[in-house]
Amino acid sequence: MTFDVSEPVPGIMLSPVIAAISYDADRLVLSVHFQDWPSRDLSWTDAALAEFIGKMPGTAGMSLSDLQRAVGDLYPSMTDEDIGQTTNALLRRLTQNDMLHWWFGTAQQPLCILEPQSRLFCPQFWAPPVPDEAVLSRFVFMRRDGNTVLLENPEYHVALRFTKAGGDLLPVAFANSASGPTEDATPSQKAFWRFLWCSGFLEVGGNDRSSRQAWDFHDRVFHAGSRSFLGVTRIGMNYRFKDTVAPLPAQKTAMSDRKIALSRTRVGEETPQSRPLSSVMETRHSVRKPGHFPLTLADLSVFLWRTSSVRGQKSGGGMELLERPMPAGGAIHELEFYIAVHRCDGLEPGLYHYHGGEHALYALPAKPSYVQAIVSGAAGSMGQSDTLPDCVIVMATRLLRLAWKYQAMSYRLSLLHAGVAMETFYLVAEDMGLSPCAVGGGDSALFAIATGLPEDEEAAIGEFVINGRQMPMTVEGNGRSLQ
Repeated sequence: MTFDVSEPVPGIMLSPVIAAISYDADRLVLSVHFQDWPSRDLSWTDAALAEFIGKMPGTAGMSLSDLQRAVGDLYPSMTDEDIGQTTNALLRRLTQNDMLHWWFGTAQQPLCILEPQSRLFCPQFWAPPVPDEAVLSRFVFMRRDGNTVLLENPEYHVALRFTKAGGDLLPVAFANSASGPTEDATPSQKAFWRFLWCSGFLEVGGNDRSSRQAWDFHDRVFHAGSRSFLGVTRIGMNYRFKDTVAPLPAQKTAMSDRKIALSRTRVGEETPQSRPLSSVMETRHSVRKPGHFPLTLADLSVFLWRTSSVRGQKSGGGMELLERPMPAGGAIHELEFYIAVHRCDGLEPGLYHYHGGEHALYALPAKPSYVQAIVSGAAGSMGQSDTLPDCVIVMATRLLRLAWKYQAMSYRLSLLHAGVAMETFYLVAEDMGLSPCAVGGGDSALFAIATGLPEDEEAAIGEFVINGRQMPMTVEGNGRSLQ
């Protein structure tokens, strides 16, 4: 493979997060030292290649043609085919160990830089020519990052960062996304189109396998962006706001002056309906229609106490932490619970915020039409548009509570917490003889309008229906039957 050095070409450079590389000839180990990550030891028997790699940190890298020539100089007896195979194997090994970035342009002036975001990414610059029917992948998107522009492909776990010198390439990608470069395209534009093809930014339209069709664009972006990788964004616990933003208090202040105190069940005290956990799990199921009896305030009180009440508060890591019956990452408990009431004996219809520390409901001044829309939306999501549920629990995340400690995984973690809450709701409702059902849909904008809360402060991320009791039942084996 050769490249015209008079035009922009693909090349490589070591990842800028690599601080140093060392080789232990006695142990045959190549040690890679990262700036903010643990060092990585690779078994390495080829001392010549190890020495070559060790000289790369801090350099601008080299073009692929120069790399091939360097490998040929190390092994003068190799054939051209063997040099190509050795070079390709070297690139793949380095890529799979988070060591390489790739560029298009020249070492002195890269026009754009490929930043792998997982070990799965490895460009194929020895690939066949670009097919005429190639188009920009449906997963590719553009965004700003600081002062630069990124073209990202979450399917292949890679971002393409454009330098100031390469700004003119960006419109080429989108202008040519339908059919590739035109006949009058410059050699640089055609070379860039091939660079996109070899690095996974293009696809052949109409050739989707069924497993790929299952991934919607936003699902692919969310999955790739919230899982661990060694790249430009650090994922996990790093307290990035510790010195700039005060952590949110663990418990919100009362949202109104209309307080409804709730009864509670003491810790460890069983309700009359309590059964062994194994029995509750075996018989737990979704009940989409309202119970034969309306939900009562007494049952709602016990249900909230057993699932969502605050049992204690402490400090840790510079922030306030909570103890609740359900678990949460870091004991942060960023979820807030709102109750849209349609039918509840002892409680007026309306929208309420549950204060877990006080074990109380606070009535909110939401318009009845908004409350009705929340309840109707949940009914529609359950396929019960003609029958409204008693109550809908809306789970909202105060994401800054999580983001103060965790980066790039906060929203994902909050969704996991919502799932934990749903299972807790199911088990307690089943044990109490209530009628529960998780809701698949939901309208975050409607919640924001009803509460007046900005979505970046609190966003609705899940809904759960809780209805009153069905006719009395007895447990027979692993099933249930009417008395």
